[in-house]
Amino acid sequence: MLDGPARTPAGRQLRIWGQNLNKSLKAQTDFNNHLSPHYFDFALIQEPCCDFRGLSRVNRDWVAIYPPSHAKNQRATRSMIMVNKRLPSSTWNVVPIDSPYLTAVEIFGPAFGTVRIINVYNDCDHNEAI
Repeated sequence: MLDGPARTPAGRQLRIWGQNLNKSLKAQTDFNNHLSPHYFDFALIQEPCCDFRGLSRVNRDWVAIYPPSHAKNQRATRSMIMVNKRLPSSTWNVVPIDSPYLTAVEIFGPAFGTVRIINVYNDCDHNEAI
């Protein structure tokens, strides 16, 4: 289930959802329609579906973060992070990791300090992500 009860008070807990979409447009669309911005702060996606422009579909409640290498080769991208727009942009930064298998953000908060969230796509055929 991608939605749930009301969020806990701000600053007390981060809520993260992770899912492999297998580059499926149907899975991406279903995921976007069910991911609740009232319940999750981050969504970690492996194998996102990208369109002809090299962009994944993200609804208006989220900001898409791609690996820096995405600009050079969209087809190689295996990881992305969606950040809830309710999080002030002054509280998080992109951590640049030049790998299509890794995406990372750093979030700052008085209740928890600095936390790095790293989304890793681990291909079963090799260990390039490591």
